[in-house]
Amino acid sequence: MAAKQRIAFVANTSWSIYKFRLYLIEKLLEKGLSIVVLAPRDAYTASFEDLAGLTYIELYHFQGKNISPMADWRLYKELLHHYRTFRPHLIFHYTIKANIFGTLAARRARIPSISVITGLGYAFTHKGWLRHIVKLLYKKSLPKSKETWVLNEDNRVLLTRERIVSPNSIFLLPGEGVDTETFFAAPFQPGRKEIVFLFVGRMLRHKGVYEFVEAARLLQQRGLSIRCQLLGMFDENPAAIPRHQVEEWNTEGAVTYLGHTERVADHIEQADCIVLPSYQEGMPMSLLEGASMCKALIAADTPGCRSLIEHGVNGYLCREKDSEDLARKMAAYYHLPAPEKEKMGIAARKKVLEHFTREQITAIYLEKINTLAYSPVHPV
Repeated sequence: MAAKQRIAFVANTSWSIYKFRLYLIEKLLEKGLSIVVLAPRDAYTASFEDLAGLTYIELYHFQGKNISPMADWRLYKELLHHYRTFRPHLIFHYTIKANIFGTLAARRARIPSISVITGLGYAFTHKGWLRHIVKLLYKKSLPKSKETWVLNEDNRVLLTRERIVSPNSIFLLPGEGVDTETFFAAPFQPGRKEIVFLFVGRMLRHKGVYEFVEAARLLQQRGLSIRCQLLGMFDENPAAIPRHQVEEWNTEGAVTYLGHTERVADHIEQADCIVLPSYQEGMPMSLLEGASMCKALIAADTPGCRSLIEHGVNGYLCREKDSEDLARKMAAYYHLPAPEKEKMGIAARKKVLEHFTREQITAIYLEKINTLAYSPVHPV
């Protein structure tokens, strides 16, 4: 390697760096790259800020959940200052505001950048003025990136059809990468007294939580021996589900709320099937992690989810926003013979091992850095 490269990662939370990109960053550091992480400080910052070769920069003006032109201008100026100071060779931007204002700042600083769209999210699932504004800002900013990355084919088609990005500048990244050792194989065990359906995700309306709860009620009314669980954090979001609502469901007995934990694999291991009736995803990590542990998957036939599930092979797809159809698919899994349940879970892990491991994703990043940054690094 001719010179020590500086690669920057910009996100709206330190949590997302820790959760989705820490392995990638550690591997890049092992290759001799210098890493700069720009994100607001939170409880997860300490997990990576002292890594040798990594420079952490706290962002003070990243108000991810608020819409404020003045705050967004301050974020743009803050990022521009840091880009001009540290002069990274390549910048990866994640989430809407980083993709928009970070890309514009990188272009102003004459530094190549990549916009990584991990999911089009609330701004695109919610039809109205917010969607219109985000589309306009994306049209202004994304063409200034070296490339725009998406995690599923539906998002690629949408962004090109809407003429937000050109087809030759968009790249399909197969997910964030799964740790297949932490999320080890734990196939279906016959002889269980009840079947456990587990939802893993933030408590947001567009994740399909209401549909999951209603499907649980329907199956309980039919006398099926099941347990339905919610695992995930509460979030500040226009689509957030109030804590008291989840507590009411828990008291009612429709579902059991397990709280939020870093030991997600412990709960997935005890489940039989992972359910995510989400309206829109990039490439859902909860389904990937469940699949890695040989759990069958049930999800809505929506972007991101349909990219992972082969209907009847490693799980089932249900109609979007349809709790009755979701209940039918959950019942179909419930009534499968034990060998078929096991076979479905094994097929799920096989797909992860073939396409979605963190080692495969890291290799893609290295290849792209070789192509788009100033000097090459050796592949994994």
